Amino acid sequence: MKSLFFLFFYLVITTNVSLNGSTQITPLISNTTKKTCLFHYWTVYIYNEIKDPITVHVQSGDDDLGNHTLASNDNQNWSFCEGATFKTLFYAHFYWNSNIAFFDVYNDHISDTYCTKREFRKPGRCFWLVKEDGFYVGDNLRPYTKLHDW
Repeated sequence: MKSLFFLFFYLVITTNVSLNGSTQITPLISNTTKKTCLFHYWTVYIYNEIKDPITVHVQSGDDDLGNHTLASNDNQNWSFCEGATFKTLFYAHFYWNSNIAFFDVYNDHISDTYCTKREFRKPGRCFWLVKEDGFYVGDNLRPYTKLHDW
């Protein structure tokens, strides 16, 4: 019975996703979620740096954040608790005029390589810039790295 209670408690704590469409660049944990993360907390941002609007559809195996049309210089961001296995995955479809792109926007490799450094129970951030020549990822401190073309 104790192990079932622990499993239930763990699932409640680690399955939180909140969508936040504001333009705030560095949200505080207390402002974006009402749950406390057992391990690590992330916010992923996607910024449109194209003069035209783009459509972004983000989802994971558990959550579908839906379609969002981003005007020029607009962003979409969402926050979530990372699971104990560090296997959290979010992927996105991007649509711009006749261009379509599809790839992972958050996984363990991306977070370890390009995002803010993982610190136990501290918020992490990952930033994507969508430009006419492709998709750039970074931590908003170091230079961004181009990972994908349209």
